[in-house]
Amino acid sequence: MGIGLAAPQVGILERIIVVEFDGIIIKLANPEILSLKGADVMKEGCLSFPDLEVEIKRPVEAIVKGLDENGTLVKLETKGIFARAIQHEIDHLNGKLIIDYLQFWEKVEFKLKNRR
Repeated sequence: MGIGLAAPQVGILERIIVVEFDGIIIKLANPEILSLKGADVMKEGCLSFPDLEVEIKRPVEAIVKGLDENGTLVKLETKGIFARAIQHEIDHLNGKLIIDYLQFWEKVEFKLKNRR
């Protein structure tokens, strides 16, 4: 089970993300990261690659703006897992996946295991 989803993951080519954490649901269209602070490394999973976890270094705080479901411009100050999830989903909108964070030989191994 994931805590976030980007529209392109389900075939909708729009810049929309949804993140649910601790009972709070955030829906943003055209999200933009305004500032980032700190850094931490943590394993992340992704609904696009259900059997893969990748250690990713990300900022621990993020200020993000976007349009909510009513079309109102909102600015969110996020920390911890919530900040990480929003960055992860915005990565999807920008065409970046968790496999892009793998080291060279990890990518080779992943591609060999997942050949069709």
